[in-house]
Amino acid sequence: MRMLVRWRVAAAWIALLLPFGPADANSMRCGSRLLSEGMLAAEAVAICGEPDFVDVWPLPHGYGPGHGLHPRIEEWVYNRGSSQLLRVLQIRNGRVHRIDTEGYGFPAQGAGSCGQSDITRGMSKYRLLSRCGEPIARAADYVLVPDRRYRHGSLHDPYHALIRVFREEWTYNFGSSHLLRIVILENGRVADVRSGRRGFDP
Repeated sequence: MRMLVRWRVAAAWIALLLPFGPADANSMRCGSRLLSEGMLAAEAVAICGEPDFVDVWPLPHGYGPGHGLHPRIEEWVYNRGSSQLLRVLQIRNGRVHRIDTEGYGFPAQGAGSCGQSDITRGMSKYRLLSRCGEPIARAADYVLVPDRRYRHGSLHDPYHALIRVFREEWTYNFGSSHLLRIVILENGRVADVRSGRRGFDP
């Protein structure tokens, strides 16, 4: 009988605490309110406030607003400090399409100093900007790349194995004693880091 009472008490506590537990992978908790995929971007602002960073991906050349195959895409980043994960929202046509995380956040003054070895693959554009600042040069365009979800030869139609990504090329100068660093970003993430010619002093 005592075990049954204890079990009921424990179950009641669990039921009481569940609404305030951590959100699952495709949701985000802000205070006592929950933001989920599929909700309006306006609801995201009402629930979680303005994002700390907004990255807008332009439409491909030749596609106007509202073109069904290429929705307007934005990436919103919420930075709640070093004790919480960065939350990254992908907004498509005014709705929350996906909610991701990208490592722990950092204080408002930035993610730390920037050196050649501090730029790593997988780093978000927000973290790169916070750590290294603006590049000295940028170039951007949409390109077709192989979809890594498909193995070579697994599909009969090769066109289904290609996806369109927003690729950017950023150049950083660390002075005349270092080579220029050329950072390739795909859909807001560092995909590759290459060396260029020798840098120069301001």
